[in-house]
Amino acid sequence: MSEATKEQRLSLSEKISYGFGDCAANVYVAVAGTFLTAYYTDTVGLAAAAVGTMMLIARIFDGATDLVMGAIVDKTKSKYGKARPWVLWSAPFMCIGLILLFTVPSGFSSGGKLAYAYISYIFMNCLVYTANNLPYNALLSRMTLNVQDRTTTASIRFVMTQITTLVMNAVTMPLVGMFGWTVTSVIYGIVEIVMLLICFLFCKEHIGEDASAGTVKVENVPLKVALPSVLRNQYFYMQALMFLFLYIYVVAAGMSSAYFCNVVLQNPNLIGVLSAAQTIPAIFSNFANPSLVKQFGKRKTMMAGAILMIIGSCVVGLSGTTIPMIVIGIAIRGLGQGPIMSGIFAMTADVVDYGEWKTGVRSEGLINSCTSFGMKVGIGLGSAVGTGILALGGYLEGTAPDMQPASAISAIKFEIGYLGAIIAAICLVLVIMMNIDKYIKQIQADLEAKHNA
Repeated sequence: MSEATKEQRLSLSEKISYGFGDCAANVYVAVAGTFLTAYYTDTVGLAAAAVGTMMLIARIFDGATDLVMGAIVDKTKSKYGKARPWVLWSAPFMCIGLILLFTVPSGFSSGGKLAYAYISYIFMNCLVYTANNLPYNALLSRMTLNVQDRTTTASIRFVMTQITTLVMNAVTMPLVGMFGWTVTSVIYGIVEIVMLLICFLFCKEHIGEDASAGTVKVENVPLKVALPSVLRNQYFYMQALMFLFLYIYVVAAGMSSAYFCNVVLQNPNLIGVLSAAQTIPAIFSNFANPSLVKQFGKRKTMMAGAILMIIGSCVVGLSGTTIPMIVIGIAIRGLGQGPIMSGIFAMTADVVDYGEWKTGVRSEGLINSCTSFGMKVGIGLGSAVGTGILALGGYLEGTAPDMQPASAISAIKFEIGYLGAIIAAICLVLVIMMNIDKYIKQIQADLEAKHNA
């Protein structure tokens, strides 16, 4: 590797281009996380319990595909590097998968609709999203060794994805009202492709870069070497659990907001208001995150974020149907969600570095399989938990909001409030255990020396 690697700093355009990759993924995550369950139950007519079971089964199956994809990334050799080419290769399939999800044939029987939902959901989540998002997350650890650059890039990434979520929640229902779900998903699929192309074209893997040749030197790490080294990395397990619980929270809170506005507040248009109440504070906290991390460290900043999420969720739980208090509570937890979300992705790159420092083997693919596995199983569990709570509360699919039983309303209120506080408390404990900050300066110095040897 050239001496330039040690001094490699990412340009602002490269950081923004990297963020476009997650914006593309978040087009899918935002629309599916907020609207897919309601689409299945209220438009297609599937039972909430059946939908939750399907999502849970599919996400657990993700564990195998994540491990396989992690190994594939570690063995990928191309002039573009290990991770970057997968951003390009997966782009058209992200579009196709999203369209298939929101095009359940109306002429199918109930069993046929459920079977179609299983097939399209597994295709999108277990295959397409894995092939896209796992390499994308691995890309950051191959772009730079500079810890502050990684933190800034992750913060910019989440500012961009939060803006994407804000826009998606504001425009989705108007688009559906004008064009229907299928055409709306086609529009979103095209947007995904454009964003992924921007990410691919303007990001580079600088770790191992041969500037004179314009290519990336890639070490082929056999699975039999990479897997034992990953299993010796204590932070691998903690990181997987962090993603698992954090995404249970993200999906359960996002899914419950649609039901909360429609059934409890009986005003679906408030979805955009609640989304803005969470997203705008998260954007501000993400802007402040690099400075906070530089002053206090990633771990302490994330701990503060988890505490704010607990407080905000409790305020929401205590607010009943008082909209100003609900908005304040959601804003508080949005303020906390900013640093913990950007921090956990930046920390994944630190876990990769720790593994190489500890064992001598660098494995972006397998390490990021823990983030992808935890994220997607968390999404599945979040959907299963959310729909399970609805089912326990006696939610009646296809029934008018004012005809829902009181138990269903209580279940929805619990989901959007206290459930988030419980999960955020678990995340706080995990962040406290993630004390990788105390090694990070030594890790960076040693790896820079190694890579420039």
